[in-house]
Amino acid sequence: MSINTDRTTPVNGVISLSADEHTIGGIPVSPFESLSACAQRILTDVRNGVGGFAIAINAEKVITCSRDRNLEATIERATLRYPDGAGVVVAMRLKGARSARVAGADLWLEVLRQSRGQSLSVALIGAKPEVLAATRRRLEADFPDIVVSVARNGYDGARDIDALTRELAAAKPDIVFVALGSPRQELMIERFRAVHGAGFYMGLGGSFDIYAGVKKRAPLWMQRRGLEWLFRFLAEPSRAPRETKRLKFLALLVLGRL
Repeated sequence: MSINTDRTTPVNGVISLSADEHTIGGIPVSPFESLSACAQRILTDVRNGVGGFAIAINAEKVITCSRDRNLEATIERATLRYPDGAGVVVAMRLKGARSARVAGADLWLEVLRQSRGQSLSVALIGAKPEVLAATRRRLEADFPDIVVSVARNGYDGARDIDALTRELAAAKPDIVFVALGSPRQELMIERFRAVHGAGFYMGLGGSFDIYAGVKKRAPLWMQRRGLEWLFRFLAEPSRAPRETKRLKFLALLVLGRL
């Protein structure tokens, strides 16, 4: 399967699809044959210095966008939307586009793995102070070629957006990883891009917690069967209200309205 790297560009305020994209609930999503192929696409933009913004698309985000026009517009302005959720992968296949599931928790690390041997500067934004510190320590041990030029936690560290924006503009990291949860991370990335457009941005949700060992990820067999959401729900029952969006997505999928 050939992966088209053309960008989606607005024309008269309307988003035009790249040749490889398919709309899921009105959101353009690119299929990828593998996690590795998606990481290669991102690194191509990083190495070319053109910047970019990758957003993970899952069932919850599709339903949220139907009610949150600000988030929808932000997602449309991203340069890459990849299928993070199993439901989105199924919806794409029903539209004739075969794709691997590309989990955001795996993608950022695959990008760093593929960059081994090359100097790369990154910014880490998000999580609790102790989680961020643990993430940075492990990252620098696992990827010695990586330079962490900015590290701000998601509490006091990210409270002063203007100061953080100035820091990014001065440091000019190649990749900015923002782990603040959606939609906060996407909306914040938009502000960062306005002052450091050459950087590549990725929203990571709770990926720092997993990498630092604070939270466990679903067993591999559950990930492969598209049941990672169930593992998270059982581990955190407080997520119940969010699961109603997954049920709505499923209903729309069955009715053929995605």
